[in-house]
Amino acid sequence: MKEIKAWILYFIFFIFLILGISYIFPNIDSNFKNYFETFYWAIVTASTVGYGDITPHTMLTKSITIILIILSTIAVSLFTAIVTNRLIQKTIFKIREWESVDELNKHLIICGYKPQFKTLLNEFLKSNERFNVEGIVIINEELTPAIEMILEEMKHIKFVKGDFSEEDILLKAKAKNATKAIIIGERDENSDAKVLATSILLKSLNKNIYLIAEINNPKFEKYLEKIECDEIILNEEYNKYLLSKAITDPGISQVIGNLIKDKNFKIIHTPKISVTYKEIFDEMLQNNSLIIGVIENYGNLKQLKKEYIKEAEESPNIDKLYDKIHELQHIQLNKVILAPNNNYIIQKHTALIILEKDNNV
Repeated sequence: MKEIKAWILYFIFFIFLILGISYIFPNIDSNFKNYFETFYWAIVTASTVGYGDITPHTMLTKSITIILIILSTIAVSLFTAIVTNRLIQKTIFKIREWESVDELNKHLIICGYKPQFKTLLNEFLKSNERFNVEGIVIINEELTPAIEMILEEMKHIKFVKGDFSEEDILLKAKAKNATKAIIIGERDENSDAKVLATSILLKSLNKNIYLIAEINNPKFEKYLEKIECDEIILNEEYNKYLLSKAITDPGISQVIGNLIKDKNFKIIHTPKISVTYKEIFDEMLQNNSLIIGVIENYGNLKQLKKEYIKEAEESPNIDKLYDKIHELQHIQLNKVILAPNNNYIIQKHTALIILEKDNNV
């Protein structure tokens, strides 16, 4: 603060010096015709431009000019230093704000970055109340201009610089406190191995984290399943399937694309259990929601196991406990069944795939 006051006083002194020279020089040097012309010369000289169209002739004005040049050089240097320092401090403050992850809890970790992430984050933030997530952390090796723009536009998003496959970087991103994590695969031969290594690290740091991994090679899918990765996205398989279906069923890509982008296309926990598919279908239809399928054993495998065991322990029948434990060994997580028959019984851990009516259409 004292330095800033000193600089302000220096600049005030410098301005008065220019004004004083502009007033005095026309009276002591015939080359300076009037006040305005002298002021113009003083500004040109002080800014270190120096056109040379007006020059001092007397010994006194030349001596004062030397002092003016020295002081103006110092003033320009100080001004440049102040502005640069302010910009650097502002950038450092922003980075510190972006990297202040100490208070994060129940957050989403995004490992990696893709250009379409801005759209993804916008959609996620719009419907965040459904996901029980209290913040977002992006981990990437570089703070790219695109990521910096996201951080400036979207508050409450944090950034950690580094390789997300390293344990210390995941710890810095508070992986132990996170609720969900997405690992983004790249288009290179080592990407899938890096995704797998990161998945193993995340599960070892936080066994309850809901993990979504994106890979290219299907052979890595079985390894991810063994560590209980909750969702596996196969880029190559999805693209091959979409291309083949586009040939046999023209328009399928538009249908899938619209469903994914449609805010009324949702997956919800079943409001009722032990009822038939037809009963829940008719009830939801009356509420302007169309059920197009169900997902069995929906959610996180760890949580499902806890609930299964808790249900079995509450029963006095020891055989039921044994049956539940045996059932867990063969459970298929997030099993999708589209348009099941009318007599299909809705169970406790079943989710509904629904399309809500758009009142604006």
